[in-house]
Amino acid sequence: MTGKSLLHVPRPAARTASTPGQDRFRYLIDRIEKARRARADWDELIVAFKKSDADRIHPLRATLKQVTRATVFQIDRLLDKKGWSRADQNALKEIACHTAEALLHANPDDVEMRAIFDRYSSTTFREMQEAELEELKQDAKEHMGIDLDDVDIKSEEDLVERVYEHMKNAEARQREQSADHRKSPGQQRAETNAKTAKQFLREIYRKLASAVHPDREVDAARRAEKTELMQQINRAYATNDLLTLLEAQLRLELIDPDHVSKISGKRLQQFNRLLSQQLEAATAELRSLQDSFRMDYDLPHGRAITPQSLHLVTQRRARELRAHIDQQKRFLEVLTNTSATKRWLKEQRRFDNGWDED
Repeated sequence: MTGKSLLHVPRPAARTASTPGQDRFRYLIDRIEKARRARADWDELIVAFKKSDADRIHPLRATLKQVTRATVFQIDRLLDKKGWSRADQNALKEIACHTAEALLHANPDDVEMRAIFDRYSSTTFREMQEAELEELKQDAKEHMGIDLDDVDIKSEEDLVERVYEHMKNAEARQREQSADHRKSPGQQRAETNAKTAKQFLREIYRKLASAVHPDREVDAARRAEKTELMQQINRAYATNDLLTLLEAQLRLELIDPDHVSKISGKRLQQFNRLLSQQLEAATAELRSLQDSFRMDYDLPHGRAITPQSLHLVTQRRARELRAHIDQQKRFLEVLTNTSATKRWLKEQRRFDNGWDED
């Protein structure tokens, strides 16, 4: 949230020594502010990377798709001609099917590719999709204990969503069963602390909601501002974001800048616990985002993600795509000549036979 920040809350005068709880409060505020800036920097970095990556990669992908589709169409035209041996026909049909299938997985609505696939495949693309879904259903049943036989699933995305839903429900049931068992004193204290902390958050939330009341604002501009603020407050309360709620109080002048020195010991203890959890969650979320990005783009674990390293990622992806395009263009050039195609098919069979012998 923009505006006033508790990071700049003044420390007590020298004659009034701060308590350890107050020092920890300020320390946690400082760390959360740094975590916020780190997350904002990360989001800005990724937005810039995606734009740069899209500018360079999307045109190359479009070119590769265009050349690959042209390859399928050319094979389809070749198969209309006479003079092919049975082995050559089978090989060309197999290449057409595999290539069309790859294109259809990227775009199932490509009617022309679907027609060519169905023409040369022993099963239609729809039948193949249904068979793959059935196989995935059986895998879910055998390996995860999830029975989806009576569930209407039309796509792989539907299946993944159903599996995820079953997993969430199973986890919820497991938590309920665990809750039924006798809790240890430590668990009981943790639950009590969590309830107390949530109660403190609720008190702050109610004061803020009462102070904002966008529906009571006559001025349209002020109403829009309060509506936005209320949405931020709602999100903060839902996610136990204490810092944002306190900053909203400071912004609305419901508390003064030296608020920390007036918080009671018990409340300050709960606030520090909430802030500590908030800091841990923010740090874990950023780490998870970075780890997922490294995995998606094949970056070594632990290497810093910088504009320079992301530029190298885009360069590598562009280089790989250009190589695929060149390879596909060379193959398409072979296919434009019947004699060259027959020689290529003969070389492929010779290579395959030699490979089998080895």
